[in-house]
Amino acid sequence: MGESESTATNPSSSNKSTNFINVFFRLLAYDTITWFFNLIIHTFFRDVQTRGSFNIPQEGPIIFVIAPHNNQFVDGLVVMTKVKEISSRRISFLIAKKSYNKRIIGDAAKLCGAIPVERAQDLLKPAIGEIMVDSNDDKIIIGKETNFTKQCQSKGLIGLPDNLGNTKVSEIIDDTKLILKRPFTSSNKETQDKINTVLKNGTKFKTASQFDNHVVFQNVFNHLNQGGVLGIFPEATSHDRLQFIPLKSGVAIFALGAVSQQIEKFQNGEINQITPVRVVPIGLSYFHPHKFRSRVVMEFGKPIIVDQNLAQEYNENSKDSINKLMKHIEFKLKEVTMNCNDYETLMVLQAARRLYTSGNRKNIPLPMVIEMNRRLIKGYEQYKDQPDVKELKNSVLEYNKQLMRLNLHDHQVESLNRSTRIHNIWMFSKRFFTFILFMSLSLPGIILFGPIFIIAKRISKIKAKEALANSTVKIKAKDVISSWKILVAMVLAPMLYSFWSIIGTIIIIKFKILGKYQPSYIFIFLYFYCWAILTTYASLRIGEIGVDYYKSLTPLFLSILSINQDNFQIEKLKNTRNELRIKVNEFCDKYGPGIFKDYDEFYKKYNKIDDEDGDEEEYEIISNETVSNQNKLNRQISGSSDSDPENVSNIPIMATSDSDHGDEHSPIRSNEPEEAEEQGKFNKETSEVVTNNNNDDDDSVQVRLRKSMKDKQFDE
Repeated sequence: MGESESTATNPSSSNKSTNFINVFFRLLAYDTITWFFNLIIHTFFRDVQTRGSFNIPQEGPIIFVIAPHNNQFVDGLVVMTKVKEISSRRISFLIAKKSYNKRIIGDAAKLCGAIPVERAQDLLKPAIGEIMVDSNDDKIIIGKETNFTKQCQSKGLIGLPDNLGNTKVSEIIDDTKLILKRPFTSSNKETQDKINTVLKNGTKFKTASQFDNHVVFQNVFNHLNQGGVLGIFPEATSHDRLQFIPLKSGVAIFALGAVSQQIEKFQNGEINQITPVRVVPIGLSYFHPHKFRSRVVMEFGKPIIVDQNLAQEYNENSKDSINKLMKHIEFKLKEVTMNCNDYETLMVLQAARRLYTSGNRKNIPLPMVIEMNRRLIKGYEQYKDQPDVKELKNSVLEYNKQLMRLNLHDHQVESLNRSTRIHNIWMFSKRFFTFILFMSLSLPGIILFGPIFIIAKRISKIKAKEALANSTVKIKAKDVISSWKILVAMVLAPMLYSFWSIIGTIIIIKFKILGKYQPSYIFIFLYFYCWAILTTYASLRIGEIGVDYYKSLTPLFLSILSINQDNFQIEKLKNTRNELRIKVNEFCDKYGPGIFKDYDEFYKKYNKIDDEDGDEEEYEIISNETVSNQNKLNRQISGSSDSDPENVSNIPIMATSDSDHGDEHSPIRSNEPEEAEEQGKFNKETSEVVTNNNNDDDDSVQVRLRKSMKDKQFDE
């Protein structure tokens, strides 16, 4: 009897042990690769800051919905590493099966527990015959030597060659005629012209059958209902636009479907309670995302709680429930991101922000800069048709052109010709010597790692051209550049370090530099390998300081060489700047109170950071560069009135030295979108079924930013 019981229980105990070991190694693999990615992110970016991390739930299922998707694979790495660092939650991302099956990227995705998603557009295959559009209706496709009834499927996809786009089939009339759900279109004028040309003259085409996503959905439901964390980019593809591309509804289906399945299991007695799914919006704001040693700010919005009531409505009317939730998600995403109609307007508003904050620029942390940009964009969009606003925009545009002609940045204007020529010569000589000193110290690392910089830059440009040719949403495809720079460096850096280590080992042994003492070849090789890595990293940090000094040389040099006529132009430029500063302040004072309830608290305290006021409010910055300075910057702040004090009290303020702060604040990219998406308006009905209150439109971030950094000091 005892033996039979033992044999009966052993398999169960063996299964538990096996499951425990599997979970342990999965977590170990995830944490190891996250640690590795964290090193990469902190090497590529000079500064990574987060804001609103208290909005991350410490338990229960979460869907992180992330936008804009401006940096391809890098976006996922930034979010995954920072969320793990801040909250110890482990994210599983949805990834296209096409990428999941690739080497390196796919292998890393598997170790991180990514869930592959097979997309219909990845299944497109060439079909027989040619197609053209009907001259009277661009939804009607006419075939030549085609067999639509066998080649195509209703609700399936039909695509054009050269990645000119694809669309769904609405109805198949016969073998040579079908109706599209939507015509072939592109927001890119050049791409649209190509589409019109090939459809007019006749073109080859591709088809794909209707794709069943139920398997993917079920995998996601299981993951969430086990308390897992999911990361989704609702735009579904990376891009380099200033606004969102249309969001996919998958995130709403995942959240509602997961809770709906819980309801079914609860009714069947399989579970004891229903756990809501929390959808947390994340906004990514890059400062020159494709450039090495740039900056990024990641902002977490308030969670949207998808509970039992929403799931029941989803069961009754899935389409309406999905639409309502997607509107709310888009609304919340816009609260934590910047969306501007065009690049010219963005540049004007960033110049206006610099003019408004000229006196305190070095004291203002990056997350607050992002919020200021966001508010200026909102104010401009609301009052852009006013005559005084149009006049101000034109004046700022002309001021920017003057800066470009003089090869200056706005933050350098105030320092022009302030002192005597002798003083300027002394300052220039001192800073130039310091620049030469630091760049000389960084020279060994430049020589060691220089080939990788050159190769990575060239390959990333080639890949950007390929991505642009294969996309209908990208403008200059700058969103793929940083990803390819990192991928190239990951592959070539070990090879290059090995090469230098072999050369060093050969020199040591051949010339007997160590004399009679001859350690093993492996020891010498490893010594040189570690030396090469440390030298490169030290050179990187030292070189950064040298570059900062280099950026300060231009205004001093102009002041030294300026003649009377140049002095007149410089003084005129400074007067122009001062006039614009006054106009920008008048614009904010005139229109700000009508848009933002906290105008006095935010804008005035924003521009008077050094004022004494003991009633500080909550604000959080977490910077990878200043963890070591936490004791030095140990200032504590109290919870805000509209937040949970248990979540946000006693948060340390940390920030970084920002020598070129005024110049580097150019989020997103230097490109120009072809069209602007309409501002999504939140459906009032959503507030009745989604927990988060809709009144956060104007002041969802108001309290967290007030007066927070008034004592904050940046090292120069």
